[in-house]
This record gives sequence, C-alpha cells and structure tokens, in this order.
Amino acid sequence: MTGGPYPVAPRADFNTALAWVAVGAALVVASWRMDRMTSQGADLYTAPGLWPGVVGLVLALLGGALAWRSLRRARAAGWHAAAPRTEELVPAPRFALAAGLFLVYALLGVGRGLPYWLSTALFVTVFVFLFRRANRRDGAAVGTDRRDALLALACGVATAAVVTLAFERLFLVRLP
Repeated sequence: MTGGPYPVAPRADFNTALAWVAVGAALVVASWRMDRMTSQGADLYTAPGLWPGVVGLVLALLGGALAWRSLRRARAAGWHAAAPRTEELVPAPRFALAAGLFLVYALLGVGRGLPYWLSTALFVTVFVFLFRRANRRDGAAVGTDRRDALLALACGVATAAVVTLAFERLFLVRLP
C-alpha cells in the first residue's frame, strides 16, 4: 500500500464508514421487526422485510470494508493524510443535471402512461449517454458519440430487462 496522500483523509472515510454501518444495521433491525405475514400463509422468502434487510446487510458490510480500509490507510500515512482538493467533488451543473433527470423519471416517467421497462430503459440510456459525454476529455476520437450512444442503449436495455424480470419473476411485484 502506498503511503498517501489520499483523495479523502482516512479519518473522514472512517467516520463515513461508521455512519453506513449504523444505517445498514438500522435497516436490518427494522426489517427483522416487520410482520412476516406467517398468519396469512407466507414463507420467509415472501416476507416484506427480506429485501430491505438484505440491502441493509450489504450497506453494513460495505461500511465495514470502508472502515477497514481507512484503518489501514491511517496506519500507513496518518489520520489526516489527504491530497489537497483542486476542484469540487461534484460540480454543480452535473449535480443539477442528475437531479433533473431523476425528477423527470420519477414524476413523468414511471406510472404516467409508458410501461415501467420503457421508462427505465429511456432514463438509463439518456443518463449514461449524457454523463459519458460530460466526462469525456477534449479531443475524443471520431465516432465516440456513436459508441457512447450504443453503450448507453445497451446499459438502458439491460438495466430495464434485469430490473423488470427481477421484480416481476423473483419478487412477484407487478410494475406499472
């Protein structure tokens, strides 16, 4: 392991890790306390708290991994070893673009006439395409827009298919 400096100080990573572990643990506890609907003949795999509990467990585990990494980095370079920032983490225009796309998807896309799979495919395609273009450096190769569009379309279609099939076949949830 190199001796730093790191993009974020190990102490900041450690504090964030503790917060994620706490949020994950709270989700697991809340999920465990939910009614499992056994009185209605449901089994463990159809319990409403199963999926939120799994998500909480994953968040807690990833928070633990972040805490472990921050402890290793602190041991190697100190708690405050961070590179000076020369730019914002998330530039305001990109944040505004992402927030706008999320709002359009949530308020106009889902449940407003278009099938869920189509709304999701369109959203992911547009999101991936716009952010790949925003992250591209000047002097990109000729044909990059076409490749970006094809990649974005593949991501959109794959995401819509996986999410739709997972919810409708695995979790037995009808999507709008």
